[in-house]
Amino acid sequence: MNLLCIILLSLSTINSLALIFKTGNQLLKNKMLGIALLCYNISLLVYFLWIDTGFIVEYPHLLRSISPLMYLNAPFFYFYIRNSLTNRNGLEKYDYLHFLPAVLHLVDLIPFYLLPLAEKREIAEAIFKNKDLLNYVGSGIIPISFHYLSRLVLQVGYLFYSFYLIHKLQPQFLKSIQKIQFKNWLFISIAVMGIIIISNFCFMMFTYFGENQDQYSGPKFICSVVAFLGILFLNAYINFKPELVYGFHREISTLETTEPKLSMEELNPVELEIKDMDRLMEKIRFALDEERIFLQKGITILDLGKNVEISPKVLSVLINRKFKTNFNELINNYRVEYAKELLEQHILERYSIEGLALMVGFNSRITFFNAFKKKEGLSPKEYYKSMLTVSGSEV
Repeated sequence: MNLLCIILLSLSTINSLALIFKTGNQLLKNKMLGIALLCYNISLLVYFLWIDTGFIVEYPHLLRSISPLMYLNAPFFYFYIRNSLTNRNGLEKYDYLHFLPAVLHLVDLIPFYLLPLAEKREIAEAIFKNKDLLNYVGSGIIPISFHYLSRLVLQVGYLFYSFYLIHKLQPQFLKSIQKIQFKNWLFISIAVMGIIIISNFCFMMFTYFGENQDQYSGPKFICSVVAFLGILFLNAYINFKPELVYGFHREISTLETTEPKLSMEELNPVELEIKDMDRLMEKIRFALDEERIFLQKGITILDLGKNVEISPKVLSVLINRKFKTNFNELINNYRVEYAKELLEQHILERYSIEGLALMVGFNSRITFFNAFKKKEGLSPKEYYKSMLTVSGSEV
């Protein structure tokens, strides 16, 4: 049985690593999910390889080496939910504060890491003989039982905040369960991860407050099996439904890879208009129309210039001449047009206005409202109502 668990968890670890290292700008959100799953996979794999088999007795210096990592699964799962809902990529400025518990735990364990090998072997032998002692012995300055409990409390907190975020930005998402939602990777991940976290929390409650402390007692065994199967299911879903998880994205235009790169800083605007205007405009339009770079939060002309390999000065000239506007107006116009597309798809039946604003690249509801009304003369809700009125009259 242990061998089967080790094989399954090893395959799951490979799956989560594939999700992390899969290339493509559109896949950054899923990398967060991959890291969250990797933390779960590694923690379970280490348990079966090191603790359950007695390997840790031979190599006691490995004890607690991955314990700080277990503080990271909840934050990275939250980052995945948030980034998926708001079309963000990667981490933001203050996101690193979420890693403080892991760092503090690492520092807290330094005294334990510095213990003599013989003393750590005694602790490892005690844990091997009684697996429940894993939650009580082998601590740093702070009792290890506190970390087990605090990790679970944080996981539950992150889970409920993720549900709150979904309700706030996509209020219809959780109101009714429909068949189409079972093909939605966001729905699958939040539902199954919720089952895993609640099962782990119940397991810990039975451990601390249950009368029967046996690891394989009825309620504790059921909780551990449910959590284990949930983790395996998420990893398997990555393998069997790659089109839903990895997504499909267009590769870089052959125009960008076959044509030689030019030093744009050396060209003046007049020569640029004569020699390279059409080619550079194709690159700009590809970035905006196909890659939808305008969805990136806080995008600047430097970011766009880096993407299309054009200096900001030349890029500014191109935008002014060809689009008859400035960079900020251009980005907002593209965001508004994309918002109109989503409104025509009745996005407000599932998302709130704030959720739509974040989805199309705006930082807040107010900036979205102002940009939309400036371009269309109507607020987003007024535009949506007028669209419904027109479609109703046509019917």
